[in-house]
Amino acid sequence: MTPRYSILIPTFRRGDSLAECLESVCALDYPLEQLEIVIVDNGGAAEHTRHAAEPFMRRLTIRYLINPVNRGFGYSFNRAAVEGTGDRLWLLTDDVRPQPDLLRECDALLARDPLIGYVGCRAIEDGYIRSGDGIGCIAETGEVVGNFDIDCGEPIEVEHVYGFSSIFTREALNRVGVYDRTLLSQPYSSGDRTETDHCLSVRDRGLKVVYNPRMAAVHLAKPRPDMSEVSLRWKRNSIRNTLYLYLKHYGLFGKGGAALRLTFLVDVGLLSMLRRPTPGNVAYFANGLRARASAYAHALLFRLRRDVDSVSAFRAALARDLAAHSQHHELA
Repeated sequence: MTPRYSILIPTFRRGDSLAECLESVCALDYPLEQLEIVIVDNGGAAEHTRHAAEPFMRRLTIRYLINPVNRGFGYSFNRAAVEGTGDRLWLLTDDVRPQPDLLRECDALLARDPLIGYVGCRAIEDGYIRSGDGIGCIAETGEVVGNFDIDCGEPIEVEHVYGFSSIFTREALNRVGVYDRTLLSQPYSSGDRTETDHCLSVRDRGLKVVYNPRMAAVHLAKPRPDMSEVSLRWKRNSIRNTLYLYLKHYGLFGKGGAALRLTFLVDVGLLSMLRRPTPGNVAYFANGLRARASAYAHALLFRLRRDVDSVSAFRAALARDLAAHSQHHELA
């Protein structure tokens, strides 16, 4: 029997958090036999946390997949998405604790409108930072507005959702494919802007993206074990991925010239470096230059590539990756 939902859980070195996440899945007010759990562990042979999931394998249908080497969050999500067999796919990071009625609310919403391809949840998150006006939109200034902790009462159509707990349909996956493989799901990327890009692509393919505040989940927002969120590397990803998003979907001049403004006016660090040429200010400026050059190079590469994000293309790439790693071990 085809599962109603495939729950996609990328994880990395957080066994305790994964166990708590699976416990919250068991507590859902939903038939567990209609759920399939696809866990993709990025820890490799030495650092995976499969032991945390094993006690739940008697209660849940779990497929525990381990990446031979760390390929990043986006790759893990993509692997889970193509391995999942459910009619609907639910991305659930391991630091999320969904409320019990979440899937029943999702069923009711999708039953009302077959054109919905993506559904986002309301975040119950300590310290959530709001910015801009509205919910889940790209402002005319180019600002990526979230505000996904707001309870607006009823589901509303939006441009993007918060990826920590988001559900998309099989039809959406077939139309759009996996997370952007040109940049956003590369191993050297933080994964920032992946879900925003995916949602915008879903809308471009004629499906709706909806934020449903009735579908709520606690998000613990645990620190990433693979990358410091206050490092120059994190800042480089933030600038590069956002600029790439603008270039990919709006070009140089769309959304009030958001790409041009981020290139020349926002977070550049030139004046600080000229006024106080300290090693830190010089490094910040150089880091920003590197981020911008990378964004433009990847945007050009995106224009040149064809069908790289399709499910079939990723399946083929995944098969090559696994075969190459297996062969490497045999030779070793």
